[in-house]
Amino acid sequence: MLNHNAVLPHQAFTSFAHNDDIFSENSSLFSRLSMLSKKPNWLLFTAGATLPTNQELQSFGIETHKVIKIKESNSMTEKDIILKALNAKNASAIVASDNFSIQDKEALKSQARQSGCEIFFMDSAIQQTLTRHLH
Repeated sequence: MLNHNAVLPHQAFTSFAHNDDIFSENSSLFSRLSMLSKKPNWLLFTAGATLPTNQELQSFGIETHKVIKIKESNSMTEKDIILKALNAKNASAIVASDNFSIQDKEALKSQARQSGCEIFFMDSAIQQTLTRHLH
């Protein structure tokens, strides 16, 4: 469960401003997630995507109380989970792993647009940057 701690606007980037590699690699993804977190729906992270820490989420102005990590399923693939989430139409964004073919990515992006959702595929560089800062 994520705890929500308010971050004042002037504090939003202070904790990572000194860390250029995490800011530059993740800023476009997290800037967009910050905007999408202002919508009434959820930000979903699949089991295949690294969930940033609360501090990382807050540093980019993401409303942490709207972030949900989806557990890995024994019976459904990551693609099936994404499609189910898109059909529910209660997510502003879905962040998934980058383990999809180009065709699958395009199909998922198309389905996401039809559902009023955005989908992001977290590549290994971003995941490694986040993982490196977890400890």
